[in-house]
Amino acid sequence: MVASLLADTATAVAGSSASAGSLALTLGTVLAVMATALLVFVSVGVIYLSMVEWRDRRRRGSPAARS
Repeated sequence: MVASLLADTATAVAGSSASAGSLALTLGTVLAVMATALLVFVSVGVIYLSMVEWRDRRRRGSPAARS
């Protein structure tokens, strides 16, 4: 009787701990994906702005634009 009660308690504790661990893993995964997406978004933005600035400098320096 006591052994089955202890086994049920151990199973309940292990089950709640496993669900908390999977929740933390899911939250960590979501945060990692969001951080990666933000990094890609910022990197693409910097590359885009750099290309626009380069094209603008090239356009301002060309002789056709000065006339």
